Amino acid sequence: MRTLPPLLPLLSLIAIGACATLPKPARDDGMARLGEATRAGRLEVRPLSVVEDSRCPENARCITAGRLIVRTQVGGQSRDLELGTPDASGVVLDAAEPAKRTDRRILPGAWRFHFSPLAPD
Repeated sequence: MRTLPPLLPLLSLIAIGACATLPKPARDDGMARLGEATRAGRLEVRPLSVVEDSRCPENARCITAGRLIVRTQVGGQSRDLELGTPDASGVVLDAAEPAKRTDRRILPGAWRFHFSPLAPD
């Protein structure tokens, strides 16, 4: 009967441990992509999904400007933040990219958002 070399179990544990991933720390500049965490003042903010994007495309003429609503985790609670509208959580979604266009769809990985605290720390 053949036995395994004594180092083989140790090497397999090291290989499995190398596959583990640690969560990324929150950025501190207010910028985030979908699923990424950032800080807006003292609050951690994480945009989760785009709920509504009825903004006027930059290559069109519109009667109304429309709105962008992003489901966002703010300090551990899920909230729907509207672009440019202060929220009771103390955070405002003040910018979103890319601009909407009639000739292309915005892919989830392309979104970038900026959040600011309503009151300076």
